[in-house]
Amino acid sequence: MSKSLGNFYTLRDLLAKGYTPEVIRYQLAAVPYRKKLNFTFDGLKAAATSIDRLRNYKLRLETAKLADGTNEKLVARTDAATKAFNEALDDDLNTAEALAAVFEYIRDTNTAMDAGEFLAGNAPGAFEFLIHFDSVFDILKPSSTTTDGLSDADVEAKIAERNAAKKSKDFARADQVRKDLAAQGIVLEDTKEGVRWKRS
Repeated sequence: MSKSLGNFYTLRDLLAKGYTPEVIRYQLAAVPYRKKLNFTFDGLKAAATSIDRLRNYKLRLETAKLADGTNEKLVARTDAATKAFNEALDDDLNTAEALAAVFEYIRDTNTAMDAGEFLAGNAPGAFEFLIHFDSVFDILKPSSTTTDGLSDADVEAKIAERNAAKKSKDFARADQVRKDLAAQGIVLEDTKEGVRWKRS
């Protein structure tokens, strides 16, 4: 590899191209340390997609209206996912297998949510698993450099302003608020349960 040939990049180069620290960290961590990493920009894009999937799952857990109760099968599924994650890391830091355990769990529990089988009592265990995962990979919270210091309260106030504009049929203003938030790294999603938002 040689920088003069254009196939060598420093961390500063990647940040200048718009890639966030967590995307770079994810791509580096996704390959077990004993294996060579085939670095590509497609790989960085795939890492960004994976992080979006993880954050969207966390957002769904935070905002979903779940029926009361606890599905014991999903309690067991959460325990199994945690065990698989820990065992993969204990196996000479096999990060690829650890991530596979996380995404299999997300797939299974998303399916359960769609079917109405994921209940309110299952959410704390899912959150605990996500927190445990993020204590190792540290990617669920967006970099502070991506939001221009906009606080959660500021975002909620803007969303309230947008909702008021929509109610008064001032759709131009509502669209402008969405665009203003997007420019500051805030993505809105209109759902049947209300507006969800996340930091991009």
